[in-house]
Amino acid sequence: MQHVRTKGFNLSGRLVVLSIIALLLSLLSPAVHSYAESSKTTLDLAKGSIVIGNGTVSGKTSSGAAAAYNASGYVITSSSSAVSSNTVTINGGEQQVDLHNLKITTGYNGASPVSIENAGTKVRLTLSGTNVLTAGNPKKAALGVAEGAELTIGTIDGSVNHVLTANGYGGSAAAIGGNESGASGKITINEGTINAKFTSSGNYGAAIGGGQSGAGGVIVINGGVVTAESYGGSAAAIGGGYSSTGYNGKSTAVTVNGGTVTTKIPNAATYDSIGYGKVGTTYAAAVQAATSVVINGGAIINKNDSNNITSLLYKRLPVNGSGETVYSVGIKFDDAPSNGTTVTLSHASGSVATKTLNSGNVYTFLPAGAHEVVATREDTGSVYYGLVDVNTSSSNTPNSSGAVSRTIKSTPVIAVVNADSADADLNDGKTSVLVIANYSEIVNGGGYLLGAGNDYTIQWYKGATLIAGDAVDASRLTVTPDKGDTFKAKFVATSTGKAIGSTSFSAVKTTLGPKNPSIPVPGIDSNLSVTSEAEFTKQPDPTAGAITYTVKLTANDGSNAPIAGATVRFYQDGSKYPYTRVTGADGIIRFTFGALLPGEHAIKIAFETGKVNGVQYNGSTYDKSFTVVKPEKPSGFTTIAAKSGTTNGKIFGADESQEYIKWIPTIGNNQQIYPVTGNVIENLGPSLYSIRYKAFYDGDVYSLASDYRYLVWVQTAQWTVTPVATDSVAWETGAVDVIAGGSAQFIVKPKEGYEIQAGDIQVKYANYSYDSSTHILSLDTITSDIRIVINATKIE
Repeated sequence: MQHVRTKGFNLSGRLVVLSIIALLLSLLSPAVHSYAESSKTTLDLAKGSIVIGNGTVSGKTSSGAAAAYNASGYVITSSSSAVSSNTVTINGGEQQVDLHNLKITTGYNGASPVSIENAGTKVRLTLSGTNVLTAGNPKKAALGVAEGAELTIGTIDGSVNHVLTANGYGGSAAAIGGNESGASGKITINEGTINAKFTSSGNYGAAIGGGQSGAGGVIVINGGVVTAESYGGSAAAIGGGYSSTGYNGKSTAVTVNGGTVTTKIPNAATYDSIGYGKVGTTYAAAVQAATSVVINGGAIINKNDSNNITSLLYKRLPVNGSGETVYSVGIKFDDAPSNGTTVTLSHASGSVATKTLNSGNVYTFLPAGAHEVVATREDTGSVYYGLVDVNTSSSNTPNSSGAVSRTIKSTPVIAVVNADSADADLNDGKTSVLVIANYSEIVNGGGYLLGAGNDYTIQWYKGATLIAGDAVDASRLTVTPDKGDTFKAKFVATSTGKAIGSTSFSAVKTTLGPKNPSIPVPGIDSNLSVTSEAEFTKQPDPTAGAITYTVKLTANDGSNAPIAGATVRFYQDGSKYPYTRVTGADGIIRFTFGALLPGEHAIKIAFETGKVNGVQYNGSTYDKSFTVVKPEKPSGFTTIAAKSGTTNGKIFGADESQEYIKWIPTIGNNQQIYPVTGNVIENLGPSLYSIRYKAFYDGDVYSLASDYRYLVWVQTAQWTVTPVATDSVAWETGAVDVIAGGSAQFIVKPKEGYEIQAGDIQVKYANYSYDSSTHILSLDTITSDIRIVINATKIE
């Protein structure tokens, strides 16, 4: 396998430089912003609209006084927390303006909440806190930038923690940029979280860029988190608006150098996410020729209405500043961190902080070829590496995909080296060297080439026992094995390298017989003695159990001495791939046959003829067949209800082959399960109860427990029916608790000399009947506590 490194890119060195630059900026930026803030005039929007011109200002300070022009700039805030309908207009000069926690909403015929007017006007807009601008006029942008004007957006501390949300109406103006029929001026975004969208669908202006019939002008994104949504209309998310003709020869030039940019346009859009909007068919070629989209860096996510990844450009590809075509790339974290996890992605084109989506993916644009990428999770500090191979195919979106990983993907490949180069066998009594044929070609889960010794080492095993490699070179293992000896290896990450954990084992190398066998030496007979013990689960609805076999291997030579260090194999249900264990000092090992499903099963335990600690033993085997059954769930239960707070409830029809538990949503192995004693389960409170047949094992039959899903309801009793003793009748049934609307039966007989007639029975709140032949008094539709009084009639 060939692994390609990107030419001329020292990623570790670049990361150091980027870290130093970030540190310097973090130290310098607050002081610069603090100085700039203190020298500006504070204007209070709550006291009226504000107009800033070339050497002029109209507005009021926090005290209510008229403001004087300040060349150092202005901080616009509001002394009221309410949404304001006052506006900010900047119509000349070069201005420094801070927006601090502003909320502006204008009416249907109103002006833009904030507008930058007239060619030549330049504004550096600094964000502080959360600012929300909402245009109620479909012809006006929420943040207007006239053609020929310039807007640069930053924050007071250089972070993305300060927000500007521009809500366009959804008509013919952009959210940020041009008004109706207007191209956008130059917009540069350096910092902050910028949200540009529309309050209603059907927009003809771009989220950021031109209004209807307007080109996008010059838009540069150097950083920040920018979201531009034009999914309900016919304009680009960033760039030009809708036009049935073209843009009258005017151009759109969008450059993304950094930051995270997320766009959204309709599913079936026939125009760009970033670039030009929908235009008349005959004008498309000219508009496309006048549209430039340059991607030099950043994380860029282009979505459609269905939130699926879509193309940045319609039927073409963007370029970088060097004129190279760049392709969209999805890079997945192999441990799939949750959506919204903050990560820093670094590669030859730069570094960007962004967030994961779509189950651990980040998205960027890169030229064709192999690119080393490094990604760091902010929450854990974990660093991931990958080698992304960007191809030139544009049939998929994203165009290419890759991964970043912390785990070792490759597994060792063992080769046998002997004095005779033509001999590749491992033989009894012959010294051989085991080497890792792919030791210097190991990659992680992202295809990134790891460094032998620095990022990983090799571990050797004889059977299941970890052993040391050669002293001079631990990646090699010199052995003089016995027949049947097995060797395997795995890669293990170093504590200071670029990977974690270890790999699965290599294929096993098994020692063959002697290269030139002589007359075989008779061995000592061996004996396998086996006992078994079942394991039962308390979990609900068990579909499987387990049987553990304890195996003791001894010499069958009269001494019965345990054989330690012997390899014993366990086969289940005729499998060709046994479990292998090595006996301990007492000659004992254990195997577990798990996941026992109903049906016929068989095991075989085998010790094969071979040398153990230099002594030749003859093999021995043990075979056993058994049946696994699963009974049907029990049925036929009846119950007596119990009042809340009592345990008078009963379940009839159970037997001692069963067990029960009070039903709860989750039943675990630590849950108490109760055996049934006799045929009645007593002392129960009102609840649902689960009853099942118990599991058992007798050596030949393993009976699984039945499902828990047979539920018996001991209902909550509402009323008590109490017989009252009198001189004329004898009650054979005591008080009974019943559910609301329930029924009850009592045996009551007249005493000698009396008979029970219809009028002798006094019952309220229930229907009743009395059968004198059986002496059963039946009540139903019981709606209250009842005391039954019977004064039988005396026989004359």
